[in-house]
Amino acid sequence: MQAKAAMVRLLFALTLNGLVIAAGQGAEPNPGATISESQARDIAWRAGLVHVEEITRSDDRWEIAGRSLDDGEMVLDIDIRNGRILD
Repeated sequence: MQAKAAMVRLLFALTLNGLVIAAGQGAEPNPGATISESQARDIAWRAGLVHVEEITRSDDRWEIAGRSLDDGEMVLDIDIRNGRILD
């Protein structure tokens, strides 16, 4: 009888654990949150931009134009929701 009760508790715990994991899958931590212009600049600098000439918010992205260390022209589009550099 004790073994059966222990088995039921174990199955319940595993089921509950699975539900908690499934509920967390694909959920955004803060839906609707966007990155700021300052955060977009930081991302651009980490990507090799050393001088920002223009930064514009356009719908779902930051468009940043500037220069690299070797004075090459750089244009980056950064996703406004997650900071990912877009192709």
